[in-house]
Amino acid sequence: MDDKDMKIIAELVRDARTTLSELSEILGMSISSIHKRIKKLESGGVIEKYSAVINPDKFDSVTAFLLISAEDTKKVFDEIKQAKDVVEVYKTLGNFSMVAKVRSKNLDRIGEITSKISAIEGVMMVECIVTTRRLKEEIWTPDLEVV
Repeated sequence: MDDKDMKIIAELVRDARTTLSELSEILGMSISSIHKRIKKLESGGVIEKYSAVINPDKFDSVTAFLLISAEDTKKVFDEIKQAKDVVEVYKTLGNFSMVAKVRSKNLDRIGEITSKISAIEGVMMVECIVTTRRLKEEIWTPDLEVV
């Protein structure tokens, strides 16, 4: 990736609905050049997908983080990644082998998910941290210099 790719990424992170024509004007590049670069970023896995960012607070949802200690993280991950309410999973260092972010309609559902994960063979411990209020949540962006 070069500086031009990074500038395209910065603009798309800011607003993924920016048209090729608008990108061309903002970045001073031809539409065809921008299109080729975006296709290359997509095929190379740099841009994984485009989606709307939904405000979970508008749905009275509950967010919890499950700290999971497991003997075989791959096996456990293969089972929990299927759960609809598990929105993120990270492999970690330290006392826990992974962290799962769960977002659901209520505490009962969070409890069900926690119990199901606890029952997976090889899971030694699950600690559930229920959040009370979202203070900040943003889409991550690499350190890019915006045009």
